[in-house]
Amino acid sequence: MEQLKEIEKIETDVLIIGAGVAGMIAAEGAMRCGTVPAVITKGTYASGSSSMARGGHSIAIGHSSPDDNPEIFFEDTLKGGYGLNNPRLAHIMCHEATDRTLELDSWGLGLAKTDDGRFDQKQGAYPHRFARLVHCGRLMGKPLMAALSNKTKGDGVEPLQHVMLVDLLKDGDRVVGAWGFRYREGIPVVIHARSIILSTGGAPQIHALNDSPPTITGDGYAMALNAGAELVDMEFLDYQMMTAAPKKLAGYPPHASGFLNEGGFLLNKDGERFMKRYDPEKMEQSTRSLLNRAVAIELFEGRGTENNAVCIDIRHVFDEANEGASGELIAMFKKSGVDMENAFLEVTSGPHTYLGGVKIDEWGRTTVPGLYAGGEAAGGIHGANRLGGAALIDSYVFGLRSGITAACDSRHTDQPDPESGDWQSHIESLQERYHRKETSLTPDEWRLQVQEEIIINIGQVRSADRLQAGLEKMDTLEHAFDEIGVGGDTVRQRCDNLRKMYETKKIIQVARMLGTAALHRNESRGGHFRLDFPEQDDKNFLANIVLYAKNGTLNYELRPVPSLTDTAPPPPDVISTAAQVA
Repeated sequence: MEQLKEIEKIETDVLIIGAGVAGMIAAEGAMRCGTVPAVITKGTYASGSSSMARGGHSIAIGHSSPDDNPEIFFEDTLKGGYGLNNPRLAHIMCHEATDRTLELDSWGLGLAKTDDGRFDQKQGAYPHRFARLVHCGRLMGKPLMAALSNKTKGDGVEPLQHVMLVDLLKDGDRVVGAWGFRYREGIPVVIHARSIILSTGGAPQIHALNDSPPTITGDGYAMALNAGAELVDMEFLDYQMMTAAPKKLAGYPPHASGFLNEGGFLLNKDGERFMKRYDPEKMEQSTRSLLNRAVAIELFEGRGTENNAVCIDIRHVFDEANEGASGELIAMFKKSGVDMENAFLEVTSGPHTYLGGVKIDEWGRTTVPGLYAGGEAAGGIHGANRLGGAALIDSYVFGLRSGITAACDSRHTDQPDPESGDWQSHIESLQERYHRKETSLTPDEWRLQVQEEIIINIGQVRSADRLQAGLEKMDTLEHAFDEIGVGGDTVRQRCDNLRKMYETKKIIQVARMLGTAALHRNESRGGHFRLDFPEQDDKNFLANIVLYAKNGTLNYELRPVPSLTDTAPPPPDVISTAAQVA
């Protein structure tokens, strides 16, 4: 059997784990402070869920209406979050999103503009009071990733690609690095850094059917928990509609919100517009959390199609929908056998973005010294439900802030001892797992077992007995990590299986956080629905659930929502977050 290669050791001031939108903008923030970071990605550069971005992002620049402004956007964001947003984070996001947008457009994003040079803004779903969605006139993902990749590489970033960082290294209470391996070459990797930023995205792979790249597996949440950090709002996911049929398109993100905003209908197998049961006033213009809850309940109660789906019907508004970004999708669906001018599109609901995440302050600091987070890896910004077009601006704003803070703090932190963090024992464990003989249960089969159990008992439609059963099953399934073997005839094949094993263990950790928080929120609110507690309970649960590990046990606390005025101090030598546009 071919052996793993010699250990690659890296020392840097700032380490950024993840190279999606938040990671790349974090790199820009660090470089503005004079620090070129080490950027590590499990995929290619650039990568992440933002590559699948559809319609655009929301800003309150007032180009659609002079009456709109960031304070009104902030009010709408708090309303959409069902009262659980950290108001300091939400306020900063709503105010600084415009600066980040101006920069991105100057870097080549190519946002659509009106004849007089203003941004063309489209109306988003409730509770957006004004048209705020800026867009490219086509799908946003590719031009966004290209603009950021070109900008960061041009400014000096030399990313390390196809590296699975398994966990963080600690020296005392401080995070000092991370360890993992290059899974294509079979090279163990040990990195020491003064500051580490988690920009690892969410955890869509908790469900087999999702709309994100297969390597987005909740790594940052698990790494932060293992390092002693607190996480917040982990019971709240932003579920989104995704294609259910034909099979070759299963999981493809159809930009359902775009179709519904154009006037499309949601129908169950009986042809009924079922939103009348859940929001008879706003119907398909309801909040995204209530729309997806409704889809989940319709399927749970047996009113789905034979593909376990509901239908989007745009036949009556086809001409309006067949413009802009939606037109590209309509053409693609027609090539794949779904003619939306004359037929329904079958969709189901699955995880899109995680609303909870690592608990941060307004400068991206976590509760562990040396550790920062931004983008979907961080929690607290959106509360129990996210407004349309807010996922990207969250990543823009707190990606930059985490990069600035990590770089500023690194100047006042000693470089860690390259022998610190007990990395030797971790690499020995990696070596041992690499040499395990293949077993009857494969890493892919184990992953599917875990995902199926999560869908059954820790999915969208929840109850105490199902959540408890799911948590117990996670404990049982986790034992396979110490038993499963590694198949493959080459280093690359064996290391790819190793990667999948470590990822699935992290998915189990995320499922445990999700299930624990959901079990202790005895109400229904936003993206969290309990069959046994179907009503919202502001008296007892207008508060955040915070999770942390202690002595190997997952603990929870119900804490008051933070105050807008209880601010954290900026880092030393902090620079301005204002837009830098020539």
